[in-house]
Amino acid sequence: MNELKITSIYTYPLKSAGGVRLQHSQVSRLGLAHDREFALVNAENKILTAREKPQLLQLEVTLKGDSMRIAAETDSIEIALTSEEEAVYELELFKKPAYGKSVAAKADAWFSTFFNEPLRLVRLHPQKLRRVNSKYELEGEHPISFADGFPVHLISEASVTDLNKRLEQPLPAERFRPNLIISGVEAYAEETWKHISIGDCIFDVITATPRCSLITIKPETAVFDSNQEPLRSLSAYKKEGNQTNFGVYLIPKTFGTISVNDAVHLK
Repeated sequence: MNELKITSIYTYPLKSAGGVRLQHSQVSRLGLAHDREFALVNAENKILTAREKPQLLQLEVTLKGDSMRIAAETDSIEIALTSEEEAVYELELFKKPAYGKSVAAKADAWFSTFFNEPLRLVRLHPQKLRRVNSKYELEGEHPISFADGFPVHLISEASVTDLNKRLEQPLPAERFRPNLIISGVEAYAEETWKHISIGDCIFDVITATPRCSLITIKPETAVFDSNQEPLRSLSAYKKEGNQTNFGVYLIPKTFGTISVNDAVHLK
């Protein structure tokens, strides 16, 4: 039997933009370091995702020291991961309140030019955090970043391989924007887990990950797939009630460091 282990780790500092592949990551109650720590908001203070702005997926993000570099095809900007800005905004994410702090006027100008509309870059407000849906919390309230609903998203290589057998054009695991990719397990076995430990950390496995139209966007072109793949094929065999699932959501219960090739232990 193959060893159950992590093969890839990703964090997504800017919501809906490109991911940063890591060899190691700190894990806190909010998930991986810097994951969904930043977001773009429009003039109505609504947080934008690739569902509304597919071009977000084409932005390449790199982390170096205390800064984040965002690169488009012909331009880039470097943004400090910490700032002295104090302006606080009440925002809207999926029709619910969220809070963010301003980052820098130069960042607002850069993104406004790229998307050709007035936008602001905001950073997560550490004292005004959203909470995981109480339906799923196991012990008390649990905070989240600008992530859709949970701190950590995990998929397995075997599940991706099984899906790709059903597609005309196979897709990389990164299309599903996971934080953790694992190997050494049968397809969809992760959906049966309750608790796992990786490195210094213990995670509760909360629920299967509902998928939406975002996974049908081709990052290389920022265009929705005309055949609605892979969502259409997934829906044929992974639909439960009114949602189609792929991957699982996790909540960290103990914190520390995880690394590529760390063993994954079922608890």
